[in-house]
Amino acid sequence: MRAHVLATAGTGKLVERVAVAGCPTADFLFCDGFERTRAGDWERQAGSDAGLAAQPDGARNQVLRMTGTGRVMVLARQPKLATLVQDNAFVETRVRLQPARATQQFYLIGRHVDARNWVGAGVEQLPGTDTVQIQLLRMQDGVLKTLKRAPRARPADGRFAMLRLEMTPSLLAVYLDGEKITTAPQPAFSAPSARVGLLARGGGIELDDLRAGVPGVQPARIAPSLASQAFTAQAGDPAQHLAVSALASDGVSRLAFRATSSNPAVVEVTPAPGGITITPKAPGSAAIVLAGVHDPALQSTLTATVTAAFSAPAGGSTVAIAQAVQPAVGATAVPPDTPLRIRFDRAPRLAAAGSVRIFRAGDDALVDIVRLGEEVRAIGYPAQPRSRYLRMTPITVEGDTVLVRPHAGTLAYGTAYYVMAEGGAFLDAAIGGQPFAGIGKGGWHFRTADAPPAGAVLRVDDDGAADFRTVQGAVNHAMRAFPKAAPVTVDVHNGRYDELLFILGKDNVTIRGESRDGVVIEALNNDGINPGSGASQGAASPSFTGGRPLLSVEEADLLTLENLTLRNTTRRGDTRSGQAETVYFNTDSGRLVAKNASFYSEQDTIQVKGYAWFHRTLVEGNVDFIWGANRAALFEASELRTVGDSGNPQSGGYLVQARTVTATDPGFVFLDSVLTHGPGPKGNGVPSGATYLARSPGTASTWDNVAFVNCRMGEHIAPVGWAGAGVNREPAPHPAMANAAQGWREYGSTDLAGKPLDLSKRVGGYLMTAEEVEARFGSRASIFAGFGGGQGWDPAP
Repeated sequence: MRAHVLATAGTGKLVERVAVAGCPTADFLFCDGFERTRAGDWERQAGSDAGLAAQPDGARNQVLRMTGTGRVMVLARQPKLATLVQDNAFVETRVRLQPARATQQFYLIGRHVDARNWVGAGVEQLPGTDTVQIQLLRMQDGVLKTLKRAPRARPADGRFAMLRLEMTPSLLAVYLDGEKITTAPQPAFSAPSARVGLLARGGGIELDDLRAGVPGVQPARIAPSLASQAFTAQAGDPAQHLAVSALASDGVSRLAFRATSSNPAVVEVTPAPGGITITPKAPGSAAIVLAGVHDPALQSTLTATVTAAFSAPAGGSTVAIAQAVQPAVGATAVPPDTPLRIRFDRAPRLAAAGSVRIFRAGDDALVDIVRLGEEVRAIGYPAQPRSRYLRMTPITVEGDTVLVRPHAGTLAYGTAYYVMAEGGAFLDAAIGGQPFAGIGKGGWHFRTADAPPAGAVLRVDDDGAADFRTVQGAVNHAMRAFPKAAPVTVDVHNGRYDELLFILGKDNVTIRGESRDGVVIEALNNDGINPGSGASQGAASPSFTGGRPLLSVEEADLLTLENLTLRNTTRRGDTRSGQAETVYFNTDSGRLVAKNASFYSEQDTIQVKGYAWFHRTLVEGNVDFIWGANRAALFEASELRTVGDSGNPQSGGYLVQARTVTATDPGFVFLDSVLTHGPGPKGNGVPSGATYLARSPGTASTWDNVAFVNCRMGEHIAPVGWAGAGVNREPAPHPAMANAAQGWREYGSTDLAGKPLDLSKRVGGYLMTAEEVEARFGSRASIFAGFGGGQGWDPAP
């Protein structure tokens, strides 16, 4: 057997890796395909009333199959697995769920010290649903807590999915088929030994190819880069290129894979550079299997569905659409980023399949297909060095109107187009009392504006005269047409703009609304739809990592948001929910300014890095709704409104979770602001005394630097103030003992009427003196003195 040495992630320790029999590569320290499983390999735990048994699965394979429908928990006896999980480790297996008559749960168990203390990652399937919940769990002192959960489409019947639990000293992560689903902070772990195991409930669960190793080894992946496990098209559609992520555990080397179609009469699959080409042939369904050449356990199966060919009336429309569509029939000077709208007599229902198509009038070339259902799209302009890739639904119903969002860059300036739509895509639809049968060639036509705007003030209006119809359309133009440092103002007229936003590499952009309440930019996005904070990706090797914020900003300085409202419409506790920023300012050394603006969400509303100044703003949320790995963020003369938690009506939430980069950075400073509370999206209020000023992520690599100075606070703020060690089972802050220079600090707090609060019950914070406040927070310039390596910044209203 061949041995070599690997440095483990985060510790620098060296682990000898041996090519273990039964493992496809030396990336694994342990493998079990269950072909030679013995009873003594696994220790059954107390309380188990079901079993796991190795059983045949085909002629040459065995799987570990759950017997019974109760609960079973087993721990591996192998000594090497006990030592493996002390510091850094992963454990993974292929799991297959049968159709559920009752709730099914399967978890990989890690760091099992005893029955009262362990961590886990797994999948839960409820009967009658088409989704599963991917979860991270922690059993601590006998109390089981779900740390994170994210929904995913239920794997097709009979298909294995690779599930991985990854553990580092500070973080847990769960992967499905090589995609990182979600992460959670990892509590300090100092047990002399721990074990890995399996936990299953509800029956109908099968496992194959259990493996373990160190997390410096990335999960090898063969899967669609940007798509879900479903492919949909219509018979006769053009062939589609699908990028495939086929990477070895080094994260760089390409893996050889085979692609096959179970029904070539429905879809044909052929290899192509960077992926595969799929050609829809005829209505029906097929399985497209991507499988590793050298490691057959690496598989990904796409369920391909081909529906009837696109069909529209032979000419025009059978109903009068002139007053029902935007842009209007025959319109000229149409901004190229214009969404398409069809207004019906009443709200239609969207069919399971169908599309709207745009053609160039001059040569009848098909330029865009906008399909019903969910897809992964790039936000940004075509040929941008990096784009933001997100799951989104391009055709939606808003009241009585269908909104169709073409792909970015579809329409060119100075060009005539026509739109065709299938009547069968919209059910129970009528216009002017007549059933809607679709729109054929020539029925809906328009011409775009002759040229892009010439000036540095870009006008956006959802229905009036303007340069752009969307905020992102204007931002795309600013990023593409102007030098990085050139000032650009995006002037947004009153209206509702349903869109997700992305800014990359452009400084001095001002997005200014006509009025604070009149300009509303909002959309639904969260950790259950687009997991993680998010980062852009290059077009050469894109991956689905665009993240959950409404607005994501990278490599930008002096972005100003003024006189407008940003709202992430996610509700905590919904099927798809979780963390849901309105703004993620992902620029370590840049500056963000927000003035006379409102920001709404429930969890993680504002996440900032670098330097940020919020002046006369409203920030609303419930759970850690201001946070980030920042340098200095000043919230001045602003309102911080805690709202009722839609997922947990008894929760009062937390205002801040600081992850400030260094001990000397100011962190989050709240000056002359007011802390209020109100009803949440589901109408429930905030219990008195149930809201905490801050809680800690529990990491020693960042600092909990938070200061409230001369702030008025409602009765919802807990008397103890801070959620320190032991409060709500929260970890201790860093530093554990605050002082005038760092940690949790407070000065001059009053009630909403201005009466000084009794702060004698505060726990874990530091009460500053007037002299200490003046020295550290006496001016904006002193708070932002560290900007530019000491150059400083003194923003003005």
